[in-house]
Amino acid sequence: MEHPLSLRDRITVKLHLWICAWCQWYLEQLDVIRQTAHSQVDDAPPLNATLSDDARERIRRNLTSQI
Repeated sequence: MEHPLSLRDRITVKLHLWICAWCQWYLEQLDVIRQTAHSQVDDAPPLNATLSDDARERIRRNLTSQI
């Protein structure tokens, strides 16, 4: 998943997954996690989103009242 595998490594992994139920299960779980994380990114606000002036002021007041 992190980098492309050589043909030999791909075959070795496929053979291993063919006989190892634990790794098959783990790979399925990783796929679920990746799909979930990807769907969360789609719903997230854009990275360049900023706080409104009102929100900034509320945060500032809360921080200064705690000091």
